[in-house]
Amino acid sequence: MVTRSPVSIFSPNHYLYSMTQEINMEEVLFDSSRAAGDMAVEIISRKPGVFGQAYAMCMAQQGKLALRAARVVQLVAEQHPELFKPYYSDMLESLPSLHHNAVKRSMLKILTFFDLPEDEDQHGMIIDTCFRWMNDAGEEIAIRAYAALVLKRMTGIYPEITGELMAALQMTIDNAKDTLSNWAGKMLNDIRREAIP
Repeated sequence: MVTRSPVSIFSPNHYLYSMTQEINMEEVLFDSSRAAGDMAVEIISRKPGVFGQAYAMCMAQQGKLALRAARVVQLVAEQHPELFKPYYSDMLESLPSLHHNAVKRSMLKILTFFDLPEDEDQHGMIIDTCFRWMNDAGEEIAIRAYAALVLKRMTGIYPEITGELMAALQMTIDNAKDTLSNWAGKMLNDIRREAIP
């Protein structure tokens, strides 16, 4: 008996998004490669109803599957924002309680480019969460950097947090490892330049 791997089943040569075939996103996300992620996004673009599977796997925050699904959710938000939009409010409500690093990283990345919500309570939650993660030396570099970028966006709505952001960046410069410290220094300089009339 010949068995097919997920690669052969969902390869482009197999017309990967057969509209008569039930799609199992766990099978599509069979590894952490860029190709698998791109394939999942392509399938979702043809069968939008399966995006809910990827989002649910992402928010379940379980191991490598969450990592793979989080990247797919991020790519869908970038390439097909209309498909992500119905899930945006849920993502925002979940943000403070996220604990899986890959999920946190991808959801923050989304907040660096997706339209910011209009609700002021959500603004406050985003600001509080991003300052918490940015100032946590135990967080990954990418998470702290994306949190700072989101806060920089929020200064466009709440310029009064600029001073707190600058202080947090200075603390990062003084205490973080070189990669993040150098990045924070560049961001702080950009903010200072923008403040000059």
